[in-house]
Amino acid sequence: MAATQDQIDDYITDIRSAVADFGNKLAIKQKIGNQDIYCDRVKLMMLSCFLDCMYDYLLQYPDDTDPDDTNFFTTDEIRDVQQHINNICGTFYIITL
Repeated sequence: MAATQDQIDDYITDIRSAVADFGNKLAIKQKIGNQDIYCDRVKLMMLSCFLDCMYDYLLQYPDDTDPDDTNFFTTDEIRDVQQHINNICGTFYIITL
């Protein structure tokens, strides 16, 4: 069963919120002078890229009837991206593709 537009919008909102929360926690660490934030900064950059991938993929949701499908990711690869986002953010957001 393919996701509806409302489910896609809710998912995008949820993962954006999770990435923003991660970024806020990182900013607080930096404000209080924590010097060991390099790894978290790299994770935040990765999350930003993962978010872009998910947004582009869901915006151009694959259509079996469209011969000019421009998605660069397969469904399995996008599921991996979902899992990476969840692992980094400590969330459990999944959308059925």
